[in-house]
Amino acid sequence: MIKKKITVYGMTCEMCRTTIIRGLEEVNGIKWVSVNLPESIVEVEFDQDIITIDGIKKEITALGYDAM
Repeated sequence: MIKKKITVYGMTCEMCRTTIIRGLEEVNGIKWVSVNLPESIVEVEFDQDIITIDGIKKEITALGYDAM
């Protein structure tokens, strides 16, 4: 397992936080998700053999947010 922080733009409220957490928890290979709204950071723990950081960023984009 690996932990990474991703800067995510467009998160403005608790609903955004919930959307990202629930959306990413459904993705195969993602073990844990945390969202820091004030800092615009999503931290994920994932199995790099199943999903890449780029794959996670694509999942965040599919949820309607901009992942850097």
